[in-house]
Amino acid sequence: MGVMVSTRWFMVTSMTAGTTETTQAAAHPARRKVLAGLMFAQIMIGLSNGITLSMGSLLAASMAGVAWGGSAATLTTIGAAIWAVPLARMVSRYDRRTSLSTGMLLGAVGAVLAVIGAQFGLFPVVLIAFVFLGAMSAVNLQARFVATDVSAESTRGRDLSLVVWSTTIGAIVGPNLFTPSARFSEMVGLEVHAGAYVLSLIGQLIAIAVWLFTLPKGLKPGVSTAPDDSPATLTPMARRAIASVAVAHFSMVGIMSMTAVHMQGHGAGLTIIGFTISLHVAGMYALSPLFGILTDRAGRGVTIGLGFGMLAASALLLVIWPEPQWSVIASLVLLGLGWNSALVGSSAMLNDATPAHHRARAQGRSDLTMNLAGAAGGLLGGIIVGAAGMPYLAGLVLIVVLVQSFLVRPRRVNRS
Repeated sequence: MGVMVSTRWFMVTSMTAGTTETTQAAAHPARRKVLAGLMFAQIMIGLSNGITLSMGSLLAASMAGVAWGGSAATLTTIGAAIWAVPLARMVSRYDRRTSLSTGMLLGAVGAVLAVIGAQFGLFPVVLIAFVFLGAMSAVNLQARFVATDVSAESTRGRDLSLVVWSTTIGAIVGPNLFTPSARFSEMVGLEVHAGAYVLSLIGQLIAIAVWLFTLPKGLKPGVSTAPDDSPATLTPMARRAIASVAVAHFSMVGIMSMTAVHMQGHGAGLTIIGFTISLHVAGMYALSPLFGILTDRAGRGVTIGLGFGMLAASALLLVIWPEPQWSVIASLVLLGLGWNSALVGSSAMLNDATPAHHRARAQGRSDLTMNLAGAAGGLLGGIIVGAAGMPYLAGLVLIVVLVQSFLVRPRRVNRS
């Protein structure tokens, strides 16, 4: 029905994706080492993100009330948006290793500030910590593009998806450390939420060490023969790719950021909340290789269209059945799968639609837009769920997904 409203555009775009690049890029000689390093580091990032993001909503809600529950996701995504562009510029000026390591160090500062804020009841410090933790999210997103720097064009979608997929392990384990981290906090005399950020700090430092040994110095997007002063405007296909991933991120962050608070309000304990978030995160990353293969074989647009369909179905479940745990779990799984499919397809499409010498800039712009959309989703999520409840937030997400599908539909299909 409405979920499939944009299928024609996605099919047409799939057929045209990739036409911007006329030559087959050869794989980088260090491709396997780089991919292995990226994947191991992503496990650490997934662990750090998985344990802190939802714990952040519980920490904020415990310190300032339910309405502030969405502030963790909102400020983290605002932070990711703030850091995305300077980190992308750092790629052009230096290289990927410098950019990723700098972003992770900023995230480590956020983890330290979160521990201090939680321990001493300093809510403004906690809010600042969320902004710095956003750098970790920005790095997490940038890492997928590092895979495209070393991949051949024919395996671009698959290599990108493998890096996204590797986040699964840590991201699934992370939310299930809620209870152990709380016990660790009690054991060492920290505030109950603070232990999660200590574990996050350790994971971030390990990721930095891995990059220093596996990412070659000077690694950055390939150099094109086109002049560097050629226009850096985005093509229509690139704009569609960015708009698609922005809507997916708005939907995912909006609903996910308030799920822990929503479930806690209906009597769920930390264990079932952590389990639900783990399944959601599994949906976000576990099937990435499948979506990567689909992207390379069926087309970028088909993968984006599939993602939009799952996002709409996720929101519809929470509109109709917002309270049963089975409905919330099913919705969160679909939410993760839809986000994953849209992310992989749109990221590959953006790469196809952008010349090599403008890719770092376009990728930074994409991540900036994506994170601003996510921040809007987190901000509205806290306000709407606090004032009216989860069904109204899910209804808004459903409308946004369907409207975006309508806006990017083809006006006419040229078969000549």
